[in-house]
Amino acid sequence: MSRLPIVIAPDERLTTRASEVTDINDKIKELVNDMFETMYDAKGLGLAAVQIGVLKRVFVMDVQLKDTEGGPAGYESTGKFCITNPEIIELSDEQVILKEGCLSIPEQSHEIKRPKYLTVKYRNLNNEEQTLKASGWLARCVQHELDHLNGILYIRHLSKLKYDMAMKKAQKVKRQYER
Repeated sequence: MSRLPIVIAPDERLTTRASEVTDINDKIKELVNDMFETMYDAKGLGLAAVQIGVLKRVFVMDVQLKDTEGGPAGYESTGKFCITNPEIIELSDEQVILKEGCLSIPEQSHEIKRPKYLTVKYRNLNNEEQTLKASGWLARCVQHELDHLNGILYIRHLSKLKYDMAMKKAQKVKRQYER
């Protein structure tokens, strides 16, 4: 296992839609192990493959934050997951605003409105189809990482003015990281 460099915005790879994982092989499993190590080292809750420059539809997350409000019965709010080829099959009408950050946009956080709970269908590392019913931070993390796979940065959910300000700051921060 090794820690991989995280792609910092602005970067074209972060706005590119990732391609399907067609074969869950040893290379993908090694990538996932490296992604977990990279995510933990960076103190993140989730990490999409595009954030390390690999344009594949896979992300990892480890959410241990307890959701104080909870979701509907049967919905998970914590856990460690590797998700490939995710597909949202349900989004709640109920929305919640929480402050989000991103490993690819360091030194920023913004309040983002997202559905409170969801159901996502995906494949695990054994190539088995799974369904996850998620609420709270787990649901938010799924949505955030899935946005990455679709080439969408979380700051795209801001108003144009706030987005422009966030991108200006991101450019400035990226220059500091490149030194």
